[in-house]
Amino acid sequence: MSQGGSTFEDMEPTGVIVLVAALAVVVAGVALLRSKGSPQAARTPSDVARLSVQLQERERELGQVRDERDAARREHEAARQDLVSAQTELAAVKADHQARTEELAAAREQLDNQFKGLAAGVLKESTETLLKQAKDQFDSQRQLSAAELEQRKEAIDSMVAPIRERLEKLGEHAEDIEKKRVGAYERLTTQVASLQKVAGSLSEALRSPNIRGQWAEQELGNILELAGLNQHIDYYPQHSVPVPGSVLRPDAVVSVPGGLKVVIDAKAPLDSYLKAHEATDESQEMALLTNHASAIARHAKSLSERDYADVVAGSPDFVLMFVPADPILDAAMKVQPTLWEQTWQEHRVLIATPGLLLAFLRTVALAWQQQDMQHNAQKIADLGKDLYDRLRVFAEHMDDMGIGLGKALAAYNRGVGSLEGRVLPQARRFEDLNVVSELKRVPELSPVEDPVRSVTGHLDDAKEDATDDADEEPPGTLLPRTLTA
Repeated sequence: MSQGGSTFEDMEPTGVIVLVAALAVVVAGVALLRSKGSPQAARTPSDVARLSVQLQERERELGQVRDERDAARREHEAARQDLVSAQTELAAVKADHQARTEELAAAREQLDNQFKGLAAGVLKESTETLLKQAKDQFDSQRQLSAAELEQRKEAIDSMVAPIRERLEKLGEHAEDIEKKRVGAYERLTTQVASLQKVAGSLSEALRSPNIRGQWAEQELGNILELAGLNQHIDYYPQHSVPVPGSVLRPDAVVSVPGGLKVVIDAKAPLDSYLKAHEATDESQEMALLTNHASAIARHAKSLSERDYADVVAGSPDFVLMFVPADPILDAAMKVQPTLWEQTWQEHRVLIATPGLLLAFLRTVALAWQQQDMQHNAQKIADLGKDLYDRLRVFAEHMDDMGIGLGKALAAYNRGVGSLEGRVLPQARRFEDLNVVSELKRVPELSPVEDPVRSVTGHLDDAKEDATDDADEEPPGTLLPRTLTA
């Protein structure tokens, strides 16, 4: 609707109440008319009277509602008029504000133009003054700095000159180092080529069964010596063992305390292992390593068939197969992890790498040393007893010497007393008569007060201690074991 009209939503609560009351009266009238037309209503006068009273009550309420509606309309009209006047005043205020805003914008623009003009003039004057002053100062500073610049240049040259000399020396030193590096690189290249040639020759040599056997035997000998065993005493290299129809020659036979003889073989097969390092693909390498493991197993079986336990006196029921390098056994066990257990359980052959063999041989050497200590214990006891007897005789001589010294000391003291009491007083009379000079006078003699110390050591306790030490294992350096082949 337009601004002056009203809608249902704009009505006051009182108008809503009036409208509802009017609708109630209309509904009641319609009901009354329907009741009058019905035969049953005609037969109930009391209902008619009751409805009449209700109708009068509704008409009275309707009148009150109409009065309230009229009052609400008047209030609504007054409020509408106030709203119109307020909107009019608001429009006037807006128009005045717009006018004042336009005037303020015009004044601000005018002030901006004035300030810009003033600032441009002041800036121009200040810039000219500043440029003039800067020019004057720059000219004066340039004149003053010419001499200083020359001085600074000389000072910088004097400071830079040592650095320049050091840099030149450093460059020369770098050139010398580069020349030496080139020479060293050439020598290194030559050495590497030589090493490659030697490695190739060694690889070719190891392919020969004889050379390979000598290398393994040399490694075995080094380990035997490193363990502290003596050749032809604790072990026998290339020991010949006669058997029906031939002669067996194990690489070494090690003597163990108790009469045991352990046979060591160093002829482990290496052909497939060396070829595996030259394989071009993984499948070929695995096939060669499998052949290598099978070759070691076959060699262990051949050692078991030689029956060293029967032909070597004192040999236990096993043989040591020496592998000269750990990677050789590792490569075989890579494809056959149970190789070590299989050779031991089926053939009683113990595969030993350098570390395992060294531990075993070192244990044997320590066992021999322990046996030497036991064998030498009685000799040490006899030596201790003989030493004690000699010390006893020497102590008796020293005691006799002390007794003699004591007697000599007592005689000396008595002689000094006799000399001072009976001889010197008579001799000093010559001094009183000035017969002798002061340099040739008889000196005064003093008696010896320190007594001669006697031997007071307990020889019986020392004898018991020596006997106890002889019963125990002597510490320190061991006496050499009797060397018997």
